[in-house]
Amino acid sequence: MFERKEKLMCDRCGGQTNEQISRQIEQNIRTFGWTMQYVEGDGARNPAFGYTLGLSLYRHPEIIVFDPEPCWAYLGLKPLAWAVMGGAVFDEGDDLSGFFPPPETAELLRFPDSAHHLYTANQMFRQPKDPPLPALQLVWPSRVALMRPPDSRPTPDGSSR
Repeated sequence: MFERKEKLMCDRCGGQTNEQISRQIEQNIRTFGWTMQYVEGDGARNPAFGYTLGLSLYRHPEIIVFDPEPCWAYLGLKPLAWAVMGGAVFDEGDDLSGFFPPPETAELLRFPDSAHHLYTANQMFRQPKDPPLPALQLVWPSRVALMRPPDSRPTPDGSSR
């Protein structure tokens, strides 16, 4: 349904300079309050992921989600980022059922060291000599479950409708 027919080119590969990319990220954060940085994977050992940029400005951990498709990563991060901008504060184990309704589940886990995976966030928001920024990992429902029509989803007792 949302399969890409060709690889998308990153901004740098598309000819933009580091300065142009940085200015675009900063403009997106000024305009929307946050943005998503997406990193293409290269197999099971290095899976693709997306993460928020800008939640640190709200004194909140940035959020990372592993997904092979940028659109799905964005759809997972967007409601949480908007909630943070509205004053919500998330931590590991928080109830996310308002964002990912049952019977599907999603959870946040503390991400142990953001220095490598959230490189751009750490470059932008981390103060010199400070530890890596705090981050949370979103583990969310499978796409297959999300794409099923509502009447075919299991009932709370596990049976099909």
